[in-house]
Amino acid sequence: ATGSSGARELVKEALERYGLSQADAGQYVLCDVVGRFEGAERRWQTEGLRVLSDAEKPLLIQDLWKPREGFSRRLELRRRVEVEELASRDVDTTTAGQSRARALAGAGRGSGSSS
Repeated sequence: ATGSSGARELVKEALERYGLSQADAGQYVLCDVVGRFEGAERRWQTEGLRVLSDAEKPLLIQDLWKPREGFSRRLELRRRVEVEELASRDVDTTTAGQSRARALAGAGRGSGSSS
């Protein structure tokens, strides 16, 4: 992956690396996730995620901003269906009842990918 790699390209590369068919790339999305490691076991706790659109350049985006102190940022490959299910359950009260994940899940559909 390079700074010029798009999210869709990285999804396809990840599927290839894990021995999955690139034909299934539309079933997956790349997510920009902010969270932190908590507890003695240092388990990852997701605080927020955003589905990247197919054309976004994930490595460039990560260089543009860092999360606040105590938090980390990572890219995660997730099934589109799982993100949409999360969106239907996750209501963020800080945005007047709008579903944070739902708005974000819709963002991943911008470049002609199908559900």
